[in-house]
Amino acid sequence: MATDNLEVLKAATALGVVGSNAQTAHRLLAALCDSSLGAHEVSTIVQRDPGLTARVLKVANSAYYGRSGQISSVDQAIVLLGFDAVRGIAAAACLDRGIARRTTTAAIQPDALAAHCLASGLAAEHLARRTRRELVAEAMIAGLLHDFGVLVQERLDPDGVAALIAALRADEEARPMALEPQLVRIGHADCARIVFETWGLPTGITQAVAFHHDPLAAPDDPARDLAALAHLGMQVALDAGFAHPLEPRPLPDLRATLCARLELDAQALHDAGEQLVEQVLLLRGTD
Repeated sequence: MATDNLEVLKAATALGVVGSNAQTAHRLLAALCDSSLGAHEVSTIVQRDPGLTARVLKVANSAYYGRSGQISSVDQAIVLLGFDAVRGIAAAACLDRGIARRTTTAAIQPDALAAHCLASGLAAEHLARRTRRELVAEAMIAGLLHDFGVLVQERLDPDGVAALIAALRADEEARPMALEPQLVRIGHADCARIVFETWGLPTGITQAVAFHHDPLAAPDDPARDLAALAHLGMQVALDAGFAHPLEPRPLPDLRATLCARLELDAQALHDAGEQLVEQVLLLRGTD
């Protein structure tokens, strides 16, 4: 059954992520996706939300960075961590907040989805620093948002999502993207694309998320590279155990091809997974 954009937007509106009643967290997340933002703009956005400010300061004062009790402002945190890192912490907090509030069924646990998305973003950022430094900020956001459409997809077609999860559990060799068109009314990547276009996110991030399962199908080279970083970040996250029912296990199919495109090797993927568990716990405020 065909599903048009209006149905997706209706589901997204019911979740509170688009429309006049959209929650502040999602508006902030959309603003933080703007790769043209500088340190001052990021600091201003974060300081408008006490919850985001608290998350950033908690991370900056953690034992991980050795500055406990020394960082008292977002501006100081930016000096210590870098403004891309602060933006990533704030964006992760927004996504974490939104997932926790919107996902209500037991099929997809909010914590598992949020952790998977954050781990994917961190790994994508690490890989971008190795090979595409100009895409570091976008890689973090694209990895972080790659499964955002799952929320809308589940709201729109809960029975289809449940059937997909059951099929993946029944067959350990099953590929999610092969089964999704057969069982669910619309793909999660398409759901995300429609919402992100409504938000007015940068085209590169929107395309990277839309094509994160098939990066080479993206319409231009920058989008292909960004989608490839998001895809490999997702695979590194899965390797590290950050899975959820719609992304239950790593898939090696595209790794060699995408690594060759980005001039990465297996060691780079391994390194991206180092300390990923600690970083996710830290940035989610659960350390």
